[in-house]
Amino acid sequence: MSGEESMLWRDRRRGPGKGACTWRGAVCGALLVASGPAVGFEVDPVRPQGSAGDLRVETRTIEIEDGRSQVVEAGTLLVPENRRQPESALISIPFYRLRSTAEVPARPIFLLAGGPGSSWIDRFENPENYDEVLFYRGIADVVLFDQRGAGHAEPTLHCDGLRRQYPLDRALEPTAIADELREMALECRQAWVAAGVDLAGYNTVENASDVLELRQALGYEKMTLVGGSYGSHLALALLRMAPDAIDRVVLYGVEGLDRTWDDPRGRLAVLERIAGSAETSATLGPQVPAGGLIGVLEDVIERLEEGPAIASLGEGEEQVDVVIDAELLRRVAGFQAGRRSRPNVWPEFLLDLAAADYSVLARGAYALRQLRLDDPMHYMMDCASGISPARRQLLLARSERHLLGDLNSEYATLCPVWQAPDLGEEFRAPLRSSVPALVVHGTWDTSTPIENAREVIAGLERGQLVEVIGGHHGALYNLYAHWPPAHDQIGAFLRGEEVRFPTSVTLPPVQYAPRGGN
Repeated sequence: MSGEESMLWRDRRRGPGKGACTWRGAVCGALLVASGPAVGFEVDPVRPQGSAGDLRVETRTIEIEDGRSQVVEAGTLLVPENRRQPESALISIPFYRLRSTAEVPARPIFLLAGGPGSSWIDRFENPENYDEVLFYRGIADVVLFDQRGAGHAEPTLHCDGLRRQYPLDRALEPTAIADELREMALECRQAWVAAGVDLAGYNTVENASDVLELRQALGYEKMTLVGGSYGSHLALALLRMAPDAIDRVVLYGVEGLDRTWDDPRGRLAVLERIAGSAETSATLGPQVPAGGLIGVLEDVIERLEEGPAIASLGEGEEQVDVVIDAELLRRVAGFQAGRRSRPNVWPEFLLDLAAADYSVLARGAYALRQLRLDDPMHYMMDCASGISPARRQLLLARSERHLLGDLNSEYATLCPVWQAPDLGEEFRAPLRSSVPALVVHGTWDTSTPIENAREVIAGLERGQLVEVIGGHHGALYNLYAHWPPAHDQIGAFLRGEEVRFPTSVTLPPVQYAPRGGN
């Protein structure tokens, strides 16, 4: 899974305007009053007009959030919604192109967003992402785009307006939650199908075909791919489908072709590494119980299995009681554990639990009871990529599920509803490629544990793996921020030069605040 937590929890992280509670910040005030059904759920699929292959380009000035502006080539490419259907409707793929400022540009750099469904077009307005694009622009033309069904593509698929309120005074029951989510997913799916959308076309093979057609439409013979999380999954699919069209790749937060479903063993190994950092710190370490932070997690789960606790949220008339149970803790056990900003949040969370202080967990309990769905494109892409039968059996047998629960319950629950076409064992088979590849992966990546990258690099004959010790899901950005040679060496690689990267880069140690400090 590309997200850090389950799909259910990940929806809470989609940004402001979604009515979500913060994790350790202020309580959500009036939102603590149990919400009723959504106002309504409607779909209106906007269809582009034209013919398959039509490329439309205009000059546009983009305002960056910090006041800067940038002129880009902004355009759309029309492609079939489902290439397997001769009379398929058309969809649009929106893109920006920035021409290189280099005297002799290297192969064009295509940026592949994660998610699935994140918008590079929206990200471009963020100053840090804009600076990243400018760095690449100094090397080659840069193309960024929104994937089919997401961002500014037409149609843009969503399940907005579908939500349910799970009772606050009731323990989390996986079966009951699964039933609610299935009903919501079925309603969303039926609405889009009734509106004429061919959901079967929203899968990674079709997504990759869009990239190949965009490359061709823009006049490029070969391209370089830079992608993280689901973007790395898409890049690997492209390496399999059209290796001759790819000059080189840079991958981070790697999601292998048979790694969409999460491995509780890999997740727990990451949590153990993060816990070790806190346990050996001078400020926080002395306050950790003898059994360590993972021991705290085990003890509290055992305590809650004996009987749930009750925690209160809010004040006065808005105060509500929330049931705290073992299933809840399993679902959020690793929440934000790999973050290096405010890195003591997760250890403090566990130390709160050791002291039977469930106030933070109660906020998570509230958020998890606001049942919403991610976007149809997201589910269709992930469900179509799926999982091999052998790996599924392996994950089901993991003993670590006792601590972390079923990390893939949403896939098991919702993929049958979405009826995504299975891309099959040939798609998920180990990839072998001779395309030059740089793989950057963090040892604190709770979304895609580093075992993913080690598995993928084994099939990349000209690949190099840089393990970022203490790095998170965006380990490439950890390198840019903390490793001085990063820009020079990665830039040289993108220009086609032979570069020997170190096998590991250790980030500066985390400075944990004293317990109760700021």
